[in-house]
Amino acid sequence: MSSPHGARTSMRSVNPPSILLDTNVLLAYLYASHLRHQAVVARILQLQAAGYTLLIAPQCLYELYVVATRPTDQNGLGLSPHAADQYIQYLLNVFTLLEDTPSTVQEWRTLCQTYQVSGKRAHDVRLVAWMQKHGVQELLTLNPNDFQAFQGTITVRQV
Repeated sequence: MSSPHGARTSMRSVNPPSILLDTNVLLAYLYASHLRHQAVVARILQLQAAGYTLLIAPQCLYELYVVATRPTDQNGLGLSPHAADQYIQYLLNVFTLLEDTPSTVQEWRTLCQTYQVSGKRAHDVRLVAWMQKHGVQELLTLNPNDFQAFQGTITVRQV
């Protein structure tokens, strides 16, 4: 199924090999000035060569937009909404977006209660819920400690 913007989208689960790209990986991929840009690009090329489907979750796009449009004096990139949207469109053209499932919210709520999650960690837990609902086992991130509690549930790969 295609979205109005030409992105490949789906509500179905994916078969391995597939890996979710965390928001921090997407940001490092887009910005050549990012300290981890070269390492991220190399890792993404390696995964593509190995036949992986590189996935993005809607939440990662929302988070990327927030960082991209936030002022630089508030640890953002200071981009205009139009420029941020152009970067998002680029990502949608390069990677595969899997939409949220109707049961993602319930899975997220369950995980928050099971792991007694509070505060900002709830964002990471939502990605884990998304992964579980899509049958995605692997996550590529720059911050593996954010997902340490889920090491038995998902495989966390660090760039």
